[in-house]
Amino acid sequence: MADSVTIQIIGLDKLKAKFSELSSEIRETNGAAGKEAAEVILNTTGVRSYPPETAANHPPTPYYVRGYGMQYAGGNNGASERYGTQFTVESDTFTTTIGNRASYGVYLGGNPNAKAMARIGWRSLVEVANEKIPEITRIYQGWINRLIKRVGL
Repeated sequence: MADSVTIQIIGLDKLKAKFSELSSEIRETNGAAGKEAAEVILNTTGVRSYPPETAANHPPTPYYVRGYGMQYAGGNNGASERYGTQFTVESDTFTTTIGNRASYGVYLGGNPNAKAMARIGWRSLVEVANEKIPEITRIYQGWINRLIKRVGL
């Protein structure tokens, strides 16, 4: 009586190669879907683009000039970090992270954002993402459907 049984599975090497290839395809697909979804979030008024101006953006001094900084009687301090142009998007297999390099970014788009900033129209990234879940879901589903069709599943 034999101490072991050996079973040869024909085609296992091809299946392993296909899974390895599919892993790369999934990573690329989810990364692309994440980046597209991030654009939906970022292209919301009060996120990348400024909310409507308020009295704080007009004379008398001091007032804030968007993209330049605080305007005083003696000139502008040039302290704007241009929040709207400082967004970063990083995507990997199952995670997409939106960040902002501006030092005050957390006050405008953090969760929660500063109450004074929310009152004038700046939006929390998390709030916008939750609001846009149906659209984000459609984006991911579209990318996954294309992947399924491309790999022949």
